[in-house]
Amino acid sequence: MNDQEVFTQINQMVQFIHQEAREKASEIKLKTDEEFNIEKLRMVEAEKQKIRAEYERKEKQVEVQKRIGQSNEVRISRLQCLKARDDSMQSVLAEAASGLPSLVSSPEYGALLESLCLEALIQLADQKVMVKGVQGQEAQLKKVLPGAEAKFKAWANKEMGAEWAATIKIEFDSASLKTGIGGVEVVGFGGKITLTNTLQSRLLLAFETQLPKLRSTLFTS
Repeated sequence: MNDQEVFTQINQMVQFIHQEAREKASEIKLKTDEEFNIEKLRMVEAEKQKIRAEYERKEKQVEVQKRIGQSNEVRISRLQCLKARDDSMQSVLAEAASGLPSLVSSPEYGALLESLCLEALIQLADQKVMVKGVQGQEAQLKKVLPGAEAKFKAWANKEMGAEWAATIKIEFDSASLKTGIGGVEVVGFGGKITLTNTLQSRLLLAFETQLPKLRSTLFTS
């Protein structure tokens, strides 16, 4: 084999090696591009999932805020309605209270005062009682106290027995109530129990017991 043939054969081998290298490089590039595209798609899809999740989270947050706002509006509306109702009820109570002074100045107040005194005595149900009236009504209370005491003794004789009733002692307390419109306060059991039966307390009691009926009358269409 001469030099030319050797050169030709070497050249062919070099070209073959170059061709193999090019094919290998092309194969590596193709595989790399494929892996790159796959990774790019994976990353893009992952970002899309993050964006979707963030959007859903914000959408839910907006919906929750919307519901909270609606709930607050309903709650505020209910509170306003309840306040308006309470204001109306308090107005009724104030109007009723404004009529108490005229009741005290009426001719029927003496009988009412005696009834209030008797009722308090029966509720307390003690044998030794101090009775206190509203300041300025001492004379009226002294006037009706004997009648209330007689009726109380009659009640006690029937309900508690003659022996119990025989020891009853009702005394007028000169230390009158400094505030109030009318009625009495009785103290028994050695000063341990005080029972207030004034016009204001009776009005409040009537107001509380009649609340359902008042609400029905005022607010039921």
